[in-house]
Amino acid sequence: MKNKWYIFLSSLIIALALFLRLYKIENRAPFDWDQNRDYQVIAGIAKGKATLIGPVAKGEGGFFLGPLYYYLATPAYLAMDGNPLSLPITSVIFDVLAVVAILVLLPRVWGKWQALGLAFIWSLSWFAIEMSRISWNVSLIPLWSVVMIYLLSLERPFTKLESLLLGLVAGLSWHIHAALIPLAPLLLLFSFKRIISRPNTIYNVIAGYLITLLPLILFDLRHSGLERDLIKQFVTANAIVTPPWWMVFESVLARLGKNIVATLTGTSDLHLYVGMLALIFAVLAIFRGSKISKIGGGIVLLNLALVIKLRELGFPEYYLASCYLPVIIIVFDFLFHFKQLGRFISLVLIIIFTITNLHVFTLDIGPFSLKRKMEVAQAIAGVSHEVDLHFDLPMGRDSGIVPLLRLESVKISSTAPTQVVISESVAESMFIEGEIARDIGRFGGLRVATRVVQ
Repeated sequence: MKNKWYIFLSSLIIALALFLRLYKIENRAPFDWDQNRDYQVIAGIAKGKATLIGPVAKGEGGFFLGPLYYYLATPAYLAMDGNPLSLPITSVIFDVLAVVAILVLLPRVWGKWQALGLAFIWSLSWFAIEMSRISWNVSLIPLWSVVMIYLLSLERPFTKLESLLLGLVAGLSWHIHAALIPLAPLLLLFSFKRIISRPNTIYNVIAGYLITLLPLILFDLRHSGLERDLIKQFVTANAIVTPPWWMVFESVLARLGKNIVATLTGTSDLHLYVGMLALIFAVLAIFRGSKISKIGGGIVLLNLALVIKLRELGFPEYYLASCYLPVIIIVFDFLFHFKQLGRFISLVLIIIFTITNLHVFTLDIGPFSLKRKMEVAQAIAGVSHEVDLHFDLPMGRDSGIVPLLRLESVKISSTAPTQVVISESVAESMFIEGEIARDIGRFGGLRVATRVVQ
């Protein structure tokens, strides 16, 4: 393919990815308790309060991840004057950068047509679009996956910069998600011979890995080994009820199938047989695929093995997020082995994929999305610019409303005569401190009422 055509098509795909993710992003972007937690930390960083740790891995009983995501989200926070919308926009940028990385890096180790196909699928996938609007550290996984796959697929010896970058990318797993932490060093085994072939390469990889750990190491030293103890407890903890292995295996494959079907069709149901087929293709890729397909197969198999090792039936699907792109790589690599026939089949499948995902694409406003919370803030600002605010909501549902009120120049004071309550109530009347309140309106799943204290 001529280089000009490749640049033109790549630009169209990147523009498509940006448009589909950013257009009316507030309609679909959530802002719940975990986004609020991150928002508070990022706000502190913006005010000069640095942090050495990120969110807790795996919730209660976990350990701290690194703070990379917080610092990456800070520039957009500052540029948008603390608007909560800056967080999902940051996540979208990460996802579009993954598309850029596919188009820039993968043709060097794979092929231009294959890279265009992979980038187009990820750009148009309704599942990928929805996931990109969620503001969290997991949004870095697609970009991490592309860079890691590229580096491991290089056939020649690593340059100094590449070996340092390989260590950095592997170490950044500590900043992204717990599922990547054991996966990253295992993936380095695919380039083990090249890593040990030169002493400088080994040192650069180790140096890069350790650089990423510096914040967590410093935190551990300042807190008497707290991070080390949390990791030890996490590793040695055993589930009270341990399900049979066959049930765990079935659950993992069904969720892998769910992710694959969701990526390709936008639907969300468990698919055991699709997961089993993906497992077979991953094994075949290891033995018969190209270098990049072997890496993809290795990621899938290792990710599956590590999640199975957790022995949890109800684990979140994003524990298998590192399989998103490798599965598509394996399929494309298999089809392109058939040359012209493979290209024709790939084109037909992409057309079907496009029609399916355009069918499920929607801009409908979510009941508790940022758009609804913006409407709530604007409605309150229309009543008064100083209010005594009350919430009657489940934990985390109020997240984002207070900073949005600040952007609307609304001051919150317990002595303000105008009292406002935000609730999910469907009752005929709303009350504030036992007194009936006047309805302002319902905004999706949120309801606003006010009362003026005489």
